Amino acid sequence: MAEAAEQADSGKPAAQSQPGVLRDRYTVRSNQPIAEFATPNAEAFVAEDKRDPNRQLFALICRPELPPRVNVMRALKGATTMGFVPLVEWGTMLWPPIGRQCMTVIYERPQGRKLMTNLRAEFKRIDEYDIPRRVVEPMVAAIKELTARGITHRSIRPTNMWFMDEGAERITLGDCVSQPPAFDQPLVFETVESGMANPVARGSGTFSDDLYSLGVTIIFMLLGRNPVAHLDEEQLLKQKIQQGSYNTLVGDERLPLPLVELLRGLLCDDPDQRWDIESLDLWLSGRRLSPLQSRMEKRAARGFPFNGKEYGNCRELAQAMAKNWELAIPPVLEGKLELWLRRAVEDAERAGVIAEQVRMALNSGNDKRAGVDLMLCKVLIILDPTAPIRYKGFNAMPDGFGSALAAVMAQKGDSRLMAEIILRGVPSLWFEARKSYLPDNSLMEGNFRELKGYLTQTAMGFGLERCLYEMNDSMPCQSQLLGEEYVVELKELLPALNAAAAKRSDAKTWPVDRHIAAFMGARARSDIDRNLVQLADPEPSRSLMAMLNLFAVFQYRLGPESLPALAAWVGSLVGPVVIAFHSRDKRKELEKEIPKIIRRGSVVELYNLLENTEARAKDEHEFNWAQAQYHAADEEVKRIQTESDERSVEAVRIGKQTAAVVGILIALITTTFVVIAKVW
Repeated sequence: MAEAAEQADSGKPAAQSQPGVLRDRYTVRSNQPIAEFATPNAEAFVAEDKRDPNRQLFALICRPELPPRVNVMRALKGATTMGFVPLVEWGTMLWPPIGRQCMTVIYERPQGRKLMTNLRAEFKRIDEYDIPRRVVEPMVAAIKELTARGITHRSIRPTNMWFMDEGAERITLGDCVSQPPAFDQPLVFETVESGMANPVARGSGTFSDDLYSLGVTIIFMLLGRNPVAHLDEEQLLKQKIQQGSYNTLVGDERLPLPLVELLRGLLCDDPDQRWDIESLDLWLSGRRLSPLQSRMEKRAARGFPFNGKEYGNCRELAQAMAKNWELAIPPVLEGKLELWLRRAVEDAERAGVIAEQVRMALNSGNDKRAGVDLMLCKVLIILDPTAPIRYKGFNAMPDGFGSALAAVMAQKGDSRLMAEIILRGVPSLWFEARKSYLPDNSLMEGNFRELKGYLTQTAMGFGLERCLYEMNDSMPCQSQLLGEEYVVELKELLPALNAAAAKRSDAKTWPVDRHIAAFMGARARSDIDRNLVQLADPEPSRSLMAMLNLFAVFQYRLGPESLPALAAWVGSLVGPVVIAFHSRDKRKELEKEIPKIIRRGSVVELYNLLENTEARAKDEHEFNWAQAQYHAADEEVKRIQTESDERSVEAVRIGKQTAAVVGILIALITTTFVVIAKVW
């Protein structure tokens, strides 16, 4: 969006005044931004419904380089449950200020104010007696609805909550779909584990994460301010680890006993002990439960010295080591950590496991550096099994890995670390440390094994590009061939290529690159990996037919019926396939038929024409017969030539013999005449 500003500054005609139109119904006014509805990663603008001009709406324009939560958009569209700002419509549209397609989300516009303008501002607190009715009830209803639909919100915070009515009675949750889950969420609203992860890699989490965020939000509402505004994120996370979330956020504040019970339940740092929806229902119905007491990790008899500081428990130490990867390796290899666990922490079992990991790393063979890195990764998991995956400065929840990869690739960053994590099986180490079996974890572990297989292949359709689309269902295809088109689903790919075909400058460019091939492989419902491998066939005719096969199948299954520009594009490349036919007459026939099919825009017909099994078999049979005829004629010529040479030799021999005999006869006759003449 900075591009439009640059155009305006340079005196060029700006496109900002041009509106965007979604689904031919909703007009988004690019010259009417609404700052109060904007999110950290999506700008807000006035939206209008052509069918109902009086309807109050606003639109969020998502950043093209980040994967939005399309699955959540589908689930929430049209939902009328209290607790949500209604999501009216979503989809891609051409956004004039940047001249490309963008994901757009249309919301009903709240009539009341935002609960909190920013995290350092103070606002009118909500009375303790109103908390159950005005806050907990609608939020529980919203989270129940999300859970029933199999999704999470991950953006519950006072700066993303609105009063839908002017009387400031009905509180609702704002946007949660325009960016990766929890990407915009300040650390104070995240659990300790999620707060340790990179913001873009926090993942969708579970309803328990949303309940924790709700607990923090209730504290803000009761106090009318942010109780930890004086702490930066590093200090805040450290205090949460050392003192627990409840003690960190509440501190010395005096809260009503019923709300203490509620908040201790929601802010419990042990996810297995944290209150669930059933506990909240019981609390709302008036049943009182014993307030949960924070169970802090046992502190060591003496701290572990590391990087100029001392750390009193394993979780603190693991967090510090994860942030200082290279500095953490020596004390582990030297056995200092093992000794501290045995003597200060009195945890011989954990010390023994770490000692075994160190021994294996020191005997890891040729690539000792890789062995040492994996060793430290395992050690951090042993010290804090509930923390995210941590490897060489990168911290991610398993389900947040996809959005992290998308961000790195969109920013043209170094993706080697991401590939290294997958190839070395780092996520499997995290899954192995889970105490209980969870189907979702088992599924994710299997997905990472598949990703490793994709990374080991270098052909188009595989590699990191394949991993990107496999892990991000809502990631638009990033191919430069598509220009400004925003392609999320496979059915959108061929029409987008058809639109891009008219703008291509290089006639020899293929309509498939690494991103398009990977996108097709990830989005196709059937296994097309064999076809993708054939795209790299060194024989041009076979690779072209593999491409045609893919396009033909997609056009046949998904439409549209006519793609004239795309058909012309691929038609201009099929020369090697035509040349592969041996018959001149067949080539002329194909050269005559191909333009007709191109005008009809049917890649299916083009493929069927060139891949006609009977025609190819006939061509091959006739070619073999012609070859046989040629070889037979050649042999006959050779035989005739050989016989002619033999006859010439025989004629010379007979001629010589005849000449000799004739010479002898002539000599005898001459001698006879001479003798007779003398006698006479």
